[in-house]
Amino acid sequence: MAFAALGDLYLMPIGGTPRNLTNDAALDTEPAWSPDGRYLAWSSDRAGGTLLDLWLYDTQTQQMRQLTREATSAMGPAWSPDGSRIAFLDVDGIWRAASVAVVEVATGNVTTIHSQMFGPGAPTWSADGSRVLIAALRPYSSRFREGTNQLLSISVNGDPDVWHVPVPHLSIDSRVGAGPVASPDGSRLALVYEGQLSVVPVSREGAPLGPPRRVTSEIAHAPSWSADGRRLLYQSNDRLRLLDLELGTTRDVPVALSYTPAIPTGRVVVHAGRLIDGTRDVARENVDIIISGNRIERIVPHDAANAVGAQTVDASRLTVMPGLLEFHTHLQKDFGTNAMRAYLAFGVTTVRSPGSTPYEAIEDREAVDAGVRPGPRLFVSGYLMEWQRVYYKMAVAISSTAHLDLELARAKALHFDLLKSYVRMPDLQQRRIIEFAHEMGVPAASHEVYPSALSGMDGTEHTTGTSRRGYSTKAATLQRSYGDVAAIFAGSGMTLTPTLALGGGGMRALLARDTTFVRDARFSLYPAWLKPQPFSAAPATSAGPGGEMMMKLFRAGTRVVAGTDTPNAATLHGELLTYVMAGMTPFQALQTATVHPAAALGIDAGSIEAGKLADLAIVDGDPLTDITATARVRYTVANGRVYDVRDLVPAQAVP
Repeated sequence: MAFAALGDLYLMPIGGTPRNLTNDAALDTEPAWSPDGRYLAWSSDRAGGTLLDLWLYDTQTQQMRQLTREATSAMGPAWSPDGSRIAFLDVDGIWRAASVAVVEVATGNVTTIHSQMFGPGAPTWSADGSRVLIAALRPYSSRFREGTNQLLSISVNGDPDVWHVPVPHLSIDSRVGAGPVASPDGSRLALVYEGQLSVVPVSREGAPLGPPRRVTSEIAHAPSWSADGRRLLYQSNDRLRLLDLELGTTRDVPVALSYTPAIPTGRVVVHAGRLIDGTRDVARENVDIIISGNRIERIVPHDAANAVGAQTVDASRLTVMPGLLEFHTHLQKDFGTNAMRAYLAFGVTTVRSPGSTPYEAIEDREAVDAGVRPGPRLFVSGYLMEWQRVYYKMAVAISSTAHLDLELARAKALHFDLLKSYVRMPDLQQRRIIEFAHEMGVPAASHEVYPSALSGMDGTEHTTGTSRRGYSTKAATLQRSYGDVAAIFAGSGMTLTPTLALGGGGMRALLARDTTFVRDARFSLYPAWLKPQPFSAAPATSAGPGGEMMMKLFRAGTRVVAGTDTPNAATLHGELLTYVMAGMTPFQALQTATVHPAAALGIDAGSIEAGKLADLAIVDGDPLTDITATARVRYTVANGRVYDVRDLVPAQAVP
């Protein structure tokens, strides 16, 4: 078997020992066997570019070669039955919007067979090689954007698309990890419905010939076939399982892998010209921050003797402040290792992701913990837990209470840091999510105010985020919010993550104040669709109704925590500027991205004090008088490790 872990590829005989095929800081993911078992195709940023390309590994010669050189991310490779072509997702937009393409293995020539869609699933081939099948979002009604995940059959010869709905009104669980995956002879598709693995008989063109047959009673993810089509390998919670379809027996496949958290052991001394510790709205001057391992040991007046035998950071002309916490984003693989580097480059030392694909999120967390990839501390969840219909690729369409129990068991097995109930979850099931999260010792979040607050919800995302339950809105006509909402927030203790940056006003205002920011070298870490563009519209002059609502809740005692719901780390600085435009002082805004989210996450971070985790952002300017100074990051210290921003961005991008 071939698999990816900690960003590397491995080969392992069933029952044997894993062997590294790659062992470096690149992101290697999604391996796929050729039909003859000689080659592996996978996605990687090992070429050093911004995004992912397809690579090939020859198991006979041990040679690797780069197959694609697109300006986009090539992901989810699937070999054609004759081994001459590979279908893949050509990711070219936010939240994994992608076209579907085919590359010739011999020449590297790429042909697009379907234009961009919103978050399509990975491809598989029909037996006759004439069609590529994916899980795609099929609208359910014209009223809401949510639909069901169904089979979309795409012709490689230009014939019309064909939709297949194996079970009317029932969604394939997710567009990540739930199939379809065609058997080697193309006669069957493996799919995940209601958490469990099913097999569907199909024609040579990939059309279903009958209903799905359930083949497991346990939760299943990422099925793959043995070469003889007799067995299915899949993930089930924190185990690998091998199912013999003829005998109906299932057994564990042990994988002997472990990692050690990479905690630094040396001393670091940061000489701060100005220190904002996050607890007081005044700065101290000319102090040394002494770090031992990943903890702040003490803060003392500057003295050259403090630096003897230590790594030093000269911030004597700079301001040291707590590292920033991004409280709402969604981790994505399509930016490769650059995604984590960008967070560090913009001074972000902790990221909370309330909704990701489960095993990708855990791999990200483990890779950062192990020091394989530089990045911020990660607090992750699995799928957005949605009821029966979905929109995002990172969501799961939970069909029943029994299915919900399977998803909750996976959350516990994978040690998620939080759970998120999404916009269609019924109240009783949402209450079950909250109770289960608290039994695990982690928080739960939703988009709602009430009855979530009554059920014990810990936090609310967005000032205007979607809800499909017919009530519990935060804002009424003209996006105005009233005293009842403020009273519920203040009384419940729920946090609010406003995500005002989604409107773009904060970034426009930031660019208006610093017209050079749009050319910042750090944006070279992102693809074109995430880089800010000069805006033709006038910059925002106020925070709008969302900002007014946030300030009402803030003044009522609500803990406001800064998050952006975007994958661009720079947007957090626009979010903080929006808070100041809404009426916060710069210090109050800074606390929404430091001490308040750290308290909500229960971590020893968010302030610069003895005993706290060594998370620092070192900036040019004074954020207490100009909140935009938070964006002018020169160094970041994350968990005791020092990063010079100039070392985090590609050399050719540095002026």
